[in-house]
Amino acid sequence: MEDKDLRQIPLAALLIVTAVILPQFFHWLGLGSTFLPMFLPVIFAGMLMTWKFAVIVAVTGPLLSWLLTGMPPVYPPVLPVMLVELVIMSLIISLLRVHGHMHYWIAYIPAIIIDRLILYLLVSLIAPQFGWNDPLFSIALVSTGLPGIIMQIIVLPLFMETVRKKFPQWYRI
Repeated sequence: MEDKDLRQIPLAALLIVTAVILPQFFHWLGLGSTFLPMFLPVIFAGMLMTWKFAVIVAVTGPLLSWLLTGMPPVYPPVLPVMLVELVIMSLIISLLRVHGHMHYWIAYIPAIIIDRLILYLLVSLIAPQFGWNDPLFSIALVSTGLPGIIMQIIVLPLFMETVRKKFPQWYRI
């Protein structure tokens, strides 16, 4: 294991814990699916870590949250869909940002667009299996997360500028 890998382990652990704790506050208010709190630590992992560690955060955070809290639920299949979303998002962001040395907006924008398209496709395929045949169901589910995307757009530059100033060794660009 390389030195840079060893340095990523504590950050990965912190982001995994955040992926478990942060959604609890939003679920307590009934706003989990609206504000997508599990996405923030995964986005941050993609922004700051190699793709391997970003994917570890994307998988371990939701699984640990499910084991400890029962959220996100396995049935209906929120957890499996979220795992696909988070892994793809973390990969895209990390490959563009950390490996491709792109600005964080250039990494985030295609990732969130692809994420929403994947969610739409997955829900369109899965929803009829549960008797949800309304074609607008997928669109409604995708649009439910728009406040969360707005929150990400607000929080992302604040987070990245804080990292740049306080932890320049993690900023990379």
